[in-house]
Amino acid sequence: MQRSSRSSALLVAVLFAFPALMGCASLNSQRGTENAWRSADAAQWKPGETTDKDILSLLGPPSQLIALNDEVVYYYMLEKTKKRTMIFFIYNTTRQNVTYDRAMFIFDKAGVLKKYSLSPSADPKAK
Repeated sequence: MQRSSRSSALLVAVLFAFPALMGCASLNSQRGTENAWRSADAAQWKPGETTDKDILSLLGPPSQLIALNDEVVYYYMLEKTKKRTMIFFIYNTTRQNVTYDRAMFIFDKAGVLKKYSLSPSADPKAK
């Protein structure tokens, strides 16, 4: 009889342990600068007129500052990650979606805007 009760207790313990080994997780992260270039009026950025000080006052410091021979590039980047994970006893899955949104402003040595470029809208609802 004692052996039977141990087997039953082991079976119950195993049945309760399996759900504890399973689970779901989600992770949302954001790196880079806020994409203020999406809310700002791009018509105000005029090559030959807009200065680096204008861009800094509107958008804040860039993610990267790139010095070229006779130009300076202000590179703004926002990276958003959404990750979903399911862990089961036999089957595990992870899905990850990474979205990038970028803006680049190229200035001459005097700090005057030569040209700029924005990535296509990174908002999936806008597509």
